[in-house]
Amino acid sequence: MSNPTPRHWPAIGVLVFCAASQGVGFIVGKASLLTQVALVPDESTWFVAAQNLAPRFAIGVLLLGAIHGWSVLRLNLVEWRQAGLMAACSFAGCMFQLDGMQFTSGSVAAFITQFFVVLIPIWAALTNRRWPRWPVYVSVLLVVVGLGLLVRVDWRALHLGRGETELLIAAVFFSVMLFAVNWPGFAANRPERTAAGMFLLETVAFVLVAVGMAGDAGSLVAPWHSWSWSLLVITAAIIGSIGPFILIVRWQRLVPPTEAGMIYCLGPLFSLASGLFLPGMISRGTGLAYANEVITAPILLGGLLILCANVLTQLRPPRPMRGVPATSVDPHPAQ
Repeated sequence: MSNPTPRHWPAIGVLVFCAASQGVGFIVGKASLLTQVALVPDESTWFVAAQNLAPRFAIGVLLLGAIHGWSVLRLNLVEWRQAGLMAACSFAGCMFQLDGMQFTSGSVAAFITQFFVVLIPIWAALTNRRWPRWPVYVSVLLVVVGLGLLVRVDWRALHLGRGETELLIAAVFFSVMLFAVNWPGFAANRPERTAAGMFLLETVAFVLVAVGMAGDAGSLVAPWHSWSWSLLVITAAIIGSIGPFILIVRWQRLVPPTEAGMIYCLGPLFSLASGLFLPGMISRGTGLAYANEVITAPILLGGLLILCANVLTQLRPPRPMRGVPATSVDPHPAQ
């Protein structure tokens, strides 16, 4: 077992925390969508998706500005390139994901969204110009089977309708975005500035889509009259979107992208664990009909397979990307 950087294990710990935070954020984000649909019932699903996401990334810009000062938006050309690439992929992925979630079950959505774990080793193989080692194939297989059990996918009912197709497209965009974090050409970029630029570009894009897709101008402000929707969106932004990604953009560069993808597949485990009680708590506070999850033996087996995949990945780490020395350290260590 060998690790690519001296700060490998701290990076692993941070990424596991991000997966946990995103898993809990998935539950909160779904509750915000359920609340929003009831507030603007006549609007299109594309409008709902854009309106839900715009404030999340605006919060990210404000948060980074408060932490680092507004000079955080002074990016150089290479940082803008990375920010633009990740913003484009995140924007497209989020739009397809949130729209697709409205046309299929939550379990199918959670399963297909994690398809990026299959795609990242493919991008790594194309970049390195060599096929992954055998443990990568085994880990991917364990994750796919484990996720299928975890989210209780009905394989007989699984078909490629509008929702499923959009979720697959979203997974492709998310895989490229995550891979771009580790791209050797961006290794010298300052992560907090790249993230700020990405969040700013996405805020503008989602606002433009929301304004352009609004059937009624009143729908643009209607959800903000609901304290429950506002609170859910802000919470989902901090714990499910912006907060984790600020950490990911700094720490993922210390971990091979295939290994990072395996870690992010732990997210559904934390989503399920919080789903045992969090939907009921949200329902009592907001009046939503949002039922708690129930643990079953197949779910436990699925979680175990995902854990085994991550253990195997740590015992037999993937090859580092070409252009990134195995002994490299974070070019922007935490202050």
